[in-house]
Amino acid sequence: MRTLAGGLLVAAHAAAFIVIAGRCVGTELTVDVTAANASEELAIDGIIPPALSSRATTDLDDGSPPGPGLHRKRWSVSYRGGFERSVGAAQLVGPFQDPAARTCTGRVVVGQRLLDDGHAGPGTLAGELAKVLTTELTGQSVFPAGDFRRIDKLSLRWARVEWHPGERRLVGDAPNGYVRAAFEVVLDRVSVPVLIVLIPSAATTELGFRIAARAELDFDNRVAQWISDKLGGNAFVTRLARSEIDGMLVSALLPPPPFDLPGGQQLRFVFCNEPPEILEGLSGALPFAVELGRVAADPAVLPPRRGPSPRLPLAPGHALGIDLDLDALNALLYELWRVGYLDRELAAAGLDRRFNTDPIVTEFLTLRISPLRLALPPVLAPSANGLRLSAEGRVTIADGPATTTGRVWGGLDFRFARTPGQVDVDLGVLELSCEARTTRLVPCYADLITAIRGRSADFHGALTATFATILSEIFVERRLGASGLPADLVIRSAFPSLTVSSTNASLHFDLDATLVP
Repeated sequence: MRTLAGGLLVAAHAAAFIVIAGRCVGTELTVDVTAANASEELAIDGIIPPALSSRATTDLDDGSPPGPGLHRKRWSVSYRGGFERSVGAAQLVGPFQDPAARTCTGRVVVGQRLLDDGHAGPGTLAGELAKVLTTELTGQSVFPAGDFRRIDKLSLRWARVEWHPGERRLVGDAPNGYVRAAFEVVLDRVSVPVLIVLIPSAATTELGFRIAARAELDFDNRVAQWISDKLGGNAFVTRLARSEIDGMLVSALLPPPPFDLPGGQQLRFVFCNEPPEILEGLSGALPFAVELGRVAADPAVLPPRRGPSPRLPLAPGHALGIDLDLDALNALLYELWRVGYLDRELAAAGLDRRFNTDPIVTEFLTLRISPLRLALPPVLAPSANGLRLSAEGRVTIADGPATTTGRVWGGLDFRFARTPGQVDVDLGVLELSCEARTTRLVPCYADLITAIRGRSADFHGALTATFATILSEIFVERRLGASGLPADLVIRSAFPSLTVSSTNASLHFDLDATLVP
């Protein structure tokens, strides 16, 4: 009897459990998202099941205030047992950069060392100028002053008129500084001092120089005046300046050359709406802009705009530098995304192949993933240790014959070191939501994402190599020159450094550059 009673009690509990379990179906987290790809202000709305409204929390995944950038709103619900499920949706938030404005977001900085190392030595503009002047004057003979012998005391310098008050009449209005070329033409019996000044004037389409020259040939006797007429006086040195010095300086101060992309496309840097800036004896800087296009399918998608940021000076001993404000960096990323370059580079990096061929995956999982495709342009923002690149991608997840679209939210952390081309990239954030339908998001594969985050070190090498290659291909081993000039400017390596504030940043490259025939 006791055995029978015990059996009936167990059966009753089993039946009760089946009834209760059938009625205790928890409410799954779903979010019906309404959000444009881009908005001047953060505007991501989502509808969750009413049963979860009191338990759901929302936050921004990147932890930043809703300003310009790429943001992701996350909905999370905690369940008994310490489980949490979440989904998220991303949006590009303005204000945005205007492609028609050509706002200056970077600059080329030419150091005094490239102009003149103090000896008009090889690899400097002064050295090349000395060669050109010598070629122009070789064979000249002026009786009774004698034959041309050499160019002496040649110097080429970034200058400001407040440092050279005696040249104010010659220079005239030069609020942003000028280039000062001084030398002596040595004949057998006389040396002729020559001074040339080149005052830069920047338009939105080209850079030019207003040239003034002074050759001190105003002697008091007829022989000296005849020498002046023979040499051509100011007209002679002005012609030299226009044909040689002007071309050399324009070549050095041009925006970076176009970067050729597959399919005949180019990443282009253009003149912008600010004048050059010259520091006495230190450097001359020419601002530039990144040329922007629009996405035909969604013209509202553009890189965010943060405005000018503090910049680092050119490091001592370097001939050339490039500054890229955060706006310039995001404009570059936008253009590389717009033309499909970033998707191709990510596919080439093979992150999907690394996952699909991982021994643990092949042995224990039936899941396979496609290459990642970026749904929006990645965006850089300041972070505690450097820069964080936030990206929203799409990936197809196959589990046997069944497939679903995953929305991948990733954060890459960049740290720059002052070694040629060195940039360390680590996976900082990884989240995944799946599309039950186009606008309905559900949690998915949370344990898998946790496992991948735990192996983020495995991605370090591939990510670092990919982005180091991009930087190197854009800036390093480039040859800058203009037709007819005797030398080109060659960039051999780049030394990156970063200045960061709470809301902005600027990436500076000190470039190892030299003039070569």
